[in-house]
Amino acid sequence: NIGYKLTETWDISAGYRVDERIDNSTIVPLTQQEGERADAVVQLGYQSAANWNMYSFVQDTVSVTGTRKENSRMGFGGSFQVSDKLKVDAEVSDGDMGAGGRLGTNYLISDRTSTYLNYTLDNDRADNGMQLPTGSEGNLVAGVKTRLGDSASVFLEERYQHGTSMVGLTHATGVNFSPDDQWSFGVTTDIGTLEDSITGAETERMAGGVTIGFGFEKLKLTSGVEYRADDAQQLDLTRQERTTWLFRNSLRYDMNESGRLMGKLNHSESESSEGTFFDGGFTEAVLGYAYRPVYNDRLNAIVKYTYFYNVPTTDQYTQANLAAEFIQKSHIAAVDVTYDLLPWLTVGGKYAYRQSQVSLDRTNPDFFSNDANLYVLRSDVRFREHWEILIESRLLDMPDLGEHKVGALAAISRYVGDHFKVGLGYNFADFSDDLTDLNYDHQGVFLNLTGTL
Repeated sequence: NIGYKLTETWDISAGYRVDERIDNSTIVPLTQQEGERADAVVQLGYQSAANWNMYSFVQDTVSVTGTRKENSRMGFGGSFQVSDKLKVDAEVSDGDMGAGGRLGTNYLISDRTSTYLNYTLDNDRADNGMQLPTGSEGNLVAGVKTRLGDSASVFLEERYQHGTSMVGLTHATGVNFSPDDQWSFGVTTDIGTLEDSITGAETERMAGGVTIGFGFEKLKLTSGVEYRADDAQQLDLTRQERTTWLFRNSLRYDMNESGRLMGKLNHSESESSEGTFFDGGFTEAVLGYAYRPVYNDRLNAIVKYTYFYNVPTTDQYTQANLAAEFIQKSHIAAVDVTYDLLPWLTVGGKYAYRQSQVSLDRTNPDFFSNDANLYVLRSDVRFREHWEILIESRLLDMPDLGEHKVGALAAISRYVGDHFKVGLGYNFADFSDDLTDLNYDHQGVFLNLTGTL
């Protein structure tokens, strides 16, 4: 998406999206839509100097293949500040895939409390990145949020979803509490019933979480615990229960002006009522050190160690008891260095080593080595004050498999203000520089957002 302000009151924006749908089932239903589609949209907006604004858009399908449906659409919308406390916004549209719309309100009860009611009927707008299988997806959210004081706030929401995938109502609540500058606490819950729109099978869900944060000038610690219980109805009317625990911990310590120690420890366990064969979980531990000399900030370096152990749940397995994702035990060490040769030129490199064992069989794991070496060379060229070009060459060497992969990556970025950068690029290689990722499906376009404090 891209937008441009024509005058103080008029603006224009445009969006473009390409997506491809492939069904790899042994028998593909005749009703399935497969193929590639490209949609483009142009929107013209007017911002009044008073208390309202409006916009109109036109969308068209540029190209379509296979059995995909075209997605031409047009509509208009706007918002109106009814009073100092009440704001209303709405949108209506129609096109090849049916009607779409949105209606929302926000009412400021006091300087501490506001209520909101929003409904969205999403039908493949090309500028929002959403892609639905067929038809529309509706979401209705009603809630209230209040600030209890300078240190605490609470919210309550009712969320109703309907459409092509799941239908159901969930209730969400949350409390955030910061008694002082060092401590912060948070509690959230999510309870409700979801229904599969195709099979009608229901899933009773109950979830909750607690977070605690603590920080001094140099030290910051954050810990959180999340729990979710799903009682899912099966197609033969039996029920399967799954409980999931997630523990999250992070650490940051400023050792001095030039060095920072950072780490995280995440652990998850998922248990099924069907037995241990259907269980899953993972453990991820990271410890790193970042170095940037204050008096020579042309140098940036980071050294990081990662331990990763992943056991996918049964939903990630095929009928032949083969894992769609590997069971993985990995130790990964990496070093990444960049240096500003000139005010407009930065060069750098990365080396990472993975000592890993993987298995496809869950019942009788047969682990085999899958060690790897990753080499990356990069250069960043800045031009015209706010623009930057990134070029990388990559080599992934896997000696245990007797294979190596060579690739490249390129991106162009623009600085928006002093603390934010937006980039668009293309990965010509099918592998990632994250060595915990064993999938070779990373070739393609990517969006990169970078922010600094």
